[in-house]
Amino acid sequence: MMDCKQILSEVSNYLDGDLSKEVKQAVEGHLGKCTRCSLVYSTTRETLRIVSDCGVFTIPVAEGTRLRARLKELFVQG
Repeated sequence: MMDCKQILSEVSNYLDGDLSKEVKQAVEGHLGKCTRCSLVYSTTRETLRIVSDCGVFTIPVAEGTRLRARLKELFVQG
């Protein structure tokens, strides 16, 4: 079973469909049980959809730094 930290590192690979069958099943199993990781996955997927629909988008440095810090806080402590 994968933990939240491992799931976070695989979200982009999962979204790209770039996982082995076993890892994909492990990610899906975790997402089905963990509300926090499921939320990260769904918001990441939706953000990518929005960004790809509207062209180039760059997260301002301050917001990107705060986002990474918050995600680290959630997944390192959780």
